[in-house]
Amino acid sequence: MEHKTGCRLLVQISIATQVVEVLLAEDSRAFVAASSLFENGSWQEAFTLARAWKVTPPLAGRVQSLKLKMPPAENANLRREFLKMHGQSAFRASQAIRAIQCLEQAGIAVVAFKGIASMAVLYGDPRHRTIHDADLLVRPSDVAGAVACLERQGFARAGRESLAEYVQFVGNSPGFAGNKAVTLYGAGGGEIDLHWELRGSGLTTVEILQRAVTARLMGAEIPVVDCADGFLLTIHHTIRENLAVESVLRDLLDIRLWCQRLQDNGQLESAMRRAVHAGGHVSALAVTSLLNSYDATPGIRDAVAWLQDVANPGERLSASRLMELFQYQLAHGRMEKDVLYLVHSHPWSQILRGLGADWSGYRRSMHTIEKQLGEERPWLQRVSLLAKSIPGLRGLKLARELARVKYGAN
Repeated sequence: MEHKTGCRLLVQISIATQVVEVLLAEDSRAFVAASSLFENGSWQEAFTLARAWKVTPPLAGRVQSLKLKMPPAENANLRREFLKMHGQSAFRASQAIRAIQCLEQAGIAVVAFKGIASMAVLYGDPRHRTIHDADLLVRPSDVAGAVACLERQGFARAGRESLAEYVQFVGNSPGFAGNKAVTLYGAGGGEIDLHWELRGSGLTTVEILQRAVTARLMGAEIPVVDCADGFLLTIHHTIRENLAVESVLRDLLDIRLWCQRLQDNGQLESAMRRAVHAGGHVSALAVTSLLNSYDATPGIRDAVAWLQDVANPGERLSASRLMELFQYQLAHGRMEKDVLYLVHSHPWSQILRGLGADWSGYRRSMHTIEKQLGEERPWLQRVSLLAKSIPGLRGLKLARELARVKYGAN
């Protein structure tokens, strides 16, 4: 039984590797990976992975661009899922536009970033970029007013804690990795992640808002981050999500397009300089080098060359270890986020600071977040699961490198 389970896991890992190659690799390599999936009868498993990773639209686009001939049943399934994802993303985008317009009418400065900005700037519509929520950024002083404004539009927070208790919790929660945000839910599945600080990115809220530009989405003009900030904030998200393929594949696809857009606009070098100024050049070097290893497109290739030149040997080594972490998780499965508690003191100091400031409020907010993520577990069970998921020595070393980049030197 254990042998069969191990074989199944190896097959799933192989399929995951091939799906990544179909989506990220240059045409000939992607064609070989896709053909292998068809020949081995693994397309359905690949399709299931792509759906879980929310990359069905780009997978459909890749199948079309590579001129792959699919069996009618598989082609119909892909088409149905594509249309379903399109409908969901279009609805969520419309909810985001409504939220943005509400905030602007209330005189609150706001800017969209991450998925909704990528959809507007890089893709132009919801067909080829899925979103689960809309990430918006406002000034810290506008948080209470922005929440009240969105609540009047039918959005609502989850949980029983007060907004003040929640804000206190966010500042001391390792799971937010420096980001400060509150989630509001709309009717029918619309979701807004309202941010007021993106500390781990090295970018301030004020400067991001000052550099905002407008883009057209679904017939509306909305404020979005400029291309360099779009690039850097997407890089930041890949690190926040620990470079796990399940969470960052859409980001990787976006980053390639951000680099292409920056190069087309003659802004690539200035964006890389901004990465250095923000302290995000090691992360940027890691992610662009990873993409370059799959397909050395001009924008990505030039970004890697520029970042390699400015990085010192230690920074280049750190970037290579982050690249390895992505491949390690692709080969061994996603690393539990709690593993970072074992390799760095920062998460513990955050929790202790939060509990010391407001024990009951912190616990209520933590329960709200765990419930939203479906991770409500007693502490003993959590410890037991962590013990079972501790990676080998190499995995721990890579986790340690990730923690140093996320939190700074221990």
